[in-house]
This record gives sequence, C-alpha cells and structure tokens, in this order.
Amino acid sequence: MTLEFQKLTDQVDQLGAYIAEQEEELDRKVDIAVEIMAAHADPAMLAEIDARVQDAIDKDAGYRGARPVDEPIMSTFPPAPLPGAATVVATDGSQVLPNPHGAALYYLLNIGTIVMHYGSGEPPQVTSEPYLFFDHLHLQTETRGVITPNVVGARRTVAEISALAERSWDHSGMARPLISLLDGPLVFVMAGDVPDRDQLRRTYFSAMNRLLEVKAGLAGYIDRPRSTFVVNLLHLLDIPSDEVSRRSLSTAGRIEGVRDTAIFRYKQDDQPLLPSSHRSAIFIQMSPQNKEFKQEGGEMLEVAFFYMNVAAPDEPPQIVRVEVPVWVAQDRALVAEMQSLIYHQCQQTVIRYPYVLTRADELAVVKREENTQLDMMIRVALTRHAMPLRESSKQAGKDAARSRKTRFDVGGRGRQRQELS
Repeated sequence: MTLEFQKLTDQVDQLGAYIAEQEEELDRKVDIAVEIMAAHADPAMLAEIDARVQDAIDKDAGYRGARPVDEPIMSTFPPAPLPGAATVVATDGSQVLPNPHGAALYYLLNIGTIVMHYGSGEPPQVTSEPYLFFDHLHLQTETRGVITPNVVGARRTVAEISALAERSWDHSGMARPLISLLDGPLVFVMAGDVPDRDQLRRTYFSAMNRLLEVKAGLAGYIDRPRSTFVVNLLHLLDIPSDEVSRRSLSTAGRIEGVRDTAIFRYKQDDQPLLPSSHRSAIFIQMSPQNKEFKQEGGEMLEVAFFYMNVAAPDEPPQIVRVEVPVWVAQDRALVAEMQSLIYHQCQQTVIRYPYVLTRADELAVVKREENTQLDMMIRVALTRHAMPLRESSKQAGKDAARSRKTRFDVGGRGRQRQELS
C-alpha cells in the first residue's frame, strides 16, 4: 500500500507554518544572546567572566558551558598566511557490525588515512587498513551477549586516533606545521556497555601523548555542531550571581533553544559576527568528560575549542567547531596555521568540508558490494575448513527476497511463492 500524500497536505502545511514561527522566535533570542555577548566583550571583562564560571563550579551548579582561555569572548581572529610547506594527516574509519544471523559472527573496522605534503608537489599518500575481529573476547559483552554498536564505535574511534598518531609520528620529520585531523570531537565519550572501556581510554590517551611528543597540531573537526557551550556561558552571565544553581542552569533562560552556531552566523549591518576564514576566541569545554580528560590524561590533554567560518567570502556563513588539546591552544601561531590549512582544505570541496577528511572517509567506507564479497570469502573459508554454514532462516529469507522479485499466490490450497519475471 502506498503513502496517501493527499491526506498529508494540510499537515505538511502546518509543519511549514510551525517551523517559520519557531525560526522567528529563535531570531529574537539570537538578538538577545548577541546583546549579552556584546555587553561582556571588553577585554577587561575576562576576569569577571572567569570568576562567574568559577563561582558556578564552586557551587556545584552543574555548569556545562564554555570558559574563555584568555581572549575576549566576542573577538575574532584571521588565519595566518597559507604556509609554503606543511604536512597534513587525516584519518577516518568505518565498521561492519556483527550480524547474529550471518554464517559467522564477526565485525570489521576499516581505517583510512591520507597524508598531504604542502609545497612538495608530491601526490597525497593514502592507505586503508582493514581489521577483522572474530574471537569471542572481542564479540562478547561482560554478560556474554553480543556486543552493541556502541562498543564497535568506541573501538573504531580508538583505532582512528591510533592510526593518526602512528602516521603523524612517521612524518614528524617532514615539513612543519604538522596538522593531524580527526572527523568528530576529541573528547572521547563511551557508553556504559563497553566492556574494555579502561583499556580503550588508556590507548586513546597514549595516542594523544604520542601526538603531543611530536608537537602535532591535533584537531577534531565537527562539521555541523549542535553544541551550546557559548550559549550556556552567556546565560550564566545573564543571571545574578546569587541565583546560580542547578535549577537556574538547567535551561538557558531567555536564550533557551539557541545554538552556538546561530550566534556566530549572526549578521549586523550585513557583516557576519564571524567573517569568512576567521575563528572565534578559544574556550575550554566545561563538561564532566573533559574534566576526566584533564584528571586522567594530564593538563595538556584537556580539550579546548573554537568556532570557525569555513565559507567563501561571498557565501552565507558556515560555522564549524574545531576541538584542540591545550598543548595546541597554547601555541597561537600553530592555531593560526591550522586555521589557514583547514580553510584552504575546505575551499577544495563544494560542500566546504576538508578535502583530507573527505578522502579519508572514501578510503574507509565499506561499500555494500564489498561487504557482500567479504561474506562470500568467509563462507568459502568455512567450507574449506569443513564447517557447516549456520546462517539463520531469517537471514536466508532476507537474502532470497532481495535477490529476486516474488509474489505470494493465496488462491487454492495454501500460499505458493512464485518468482516474477
């Protein structure tokens, strides 16, 4: 039975009207947020802002906002000139999840890496490394159930940063700056069902420390951030100090619903708050996860961030968040060079996304036909070792249904499955 679109016409129109109304309300709140930011934009306000943040922390008020490092909160910074020589390394990963209905239980990680040498004239170096996991120690939870996508995702994240650290180390003697890019946040958060979480965290911190040793410009690139760290800071500054509590900080008050990107897309007199190629001030992310990073990994591994407009000058602002460890945030010359290289990378693609991350994703992704071929290889291996193919009836039915068109004839005695031409 097909979807009856004529019955949806009024509902779709109501949806459009609702979104338009919400957008108008959001614009009003963004105006308020920018007003609060402008009221605290003077460099002399930094000490007061820091004191307000510290007061919220001391009160254990559940503050989850930003903390300025040492730059005025409304300031913006242009990139350095594009370096004549530089090394940019990027990794990304993909996975094939365990299929309990397949012929064998396994999962696959595939890690793609690209190294670009600016100014050398050499083509990028690309690699793709697949890892097949089939041992029961890799596939079972602590209660002996099959691992979840959360577990595979956590292990993939660690494999990505480990590969990034290895390749960055290998090229640490090449042209500087050395910029090492990951797709996604640096703050590594795992679900509670990850059985080897402690080992994964140790491996993750080890990779970060290797990058610290070679003074790499490590960055996590978040393409469409939905975070509210700066919004939460502005809300904190908007309420009296004696009203700061878990209850008052549980929402963003007058600017509830606003995201950080809306603030940095803001235009006044047709000029964006964050011009093309510029970055915002650098902030520390005040979250329990980042606090654990600092406690377990050391002060240099605490994660800071800034927002950046990667759109071309004649395009609407495209705001991304870039996360960096403190060792990078402290080196403003390195940050400016990183900013320049990220912007240049984004101008190489129509979607304004770093070319190296696009390429790393292409190297990592496992296509459907490749997944099918891997399944066939596993079936052949099982047959070669005289093992029966224990594929479930459910999987066999799916495979049959997807391999040819069928219809069910309910006439006569019972149902007969007939192949259609």
